[in-house]
Amino acid sequence: MRKDEIELLEHIFEFPSIWGSASVDAEPEKWIDSWQVFKVTKCVANQDVYGFHFFGRNTKEHAGAVSSKIVSFDPVSMRGVTNSGRIYQLMGSPGHDGDADYVLAGWKRINHVETEIATQEFLKEYGIVKA
Repeated sequence: MRKDEIELLEHIFEFPSIWGSASVDAEPEKWIDSWQVFKVTKCVANQDVYGFHFFGRNTKEHAGAVSSKIVSFDPVSMRGVTNSGRIYQLMGSPGHDGDADYVLAGWKRINHVETEIATQEFLKEYGIVKA
């Protein structure tokens, strides 16, 4: 086996079942339920990831999803636009999804970041819950 093939296999075994999203042109919106918000607290390389991000269960694919950094959010419609240009529609109240946790753990390893859950902080910042 060639060295590049071995490296690819090592990568696949290190990050099983984690794949990228469709392009924003192909999927301009994602609707997520069982959602939460996290923020990047430490990053090795890409400073653009600092800030709030959504994660939850993509209702179309019934799989975990993690967004790029949130750049705007409308607390009335519960819709946010991320750095990629994708619109995330939050469905229902914040919740928990095991697959979303799994995808977030892989996203953190791939992007070499540390995070903390910031759902309550995010909701307070946008006036959705009282301090």
